[in-house]
Amino acid sequence: MNNARASDPITSVIAGERAALFAGNHYDRILAALADDLNPPVWGGMTAGEMARATGMSVEQVCRRLPELQARGQVQVVQFEGEDLLRNGYRVWEAV
Repeated sequence: MNNARASDPITSVIAGERAALFAGNHYDRILAALADDLNPPVWGGMTAGEMARATGMSVEQVCRRLPELQARGQVQVVQFEGEDLLRNGYRVWEAV
């Protein structure tokens, strides 16, 4: 995956290349947290903030990976009455 533009400085290109190395670890940590979400208070899915606390990652790292995991068919936003389920204003995600 290319995470840098041709006009980006070399430091950004290097950072983009390194991101691919730990993305898999992030996926695994997020999926493990969602698999363990059967314990209150996060039963029924987790928000990105809850996943960040459970995984030791930053919210930004989690938010970056969720759409990627969704595109891979591994997570989805919890639906309630045809709408995205929100908790404290944030979408709730679950493993598929």
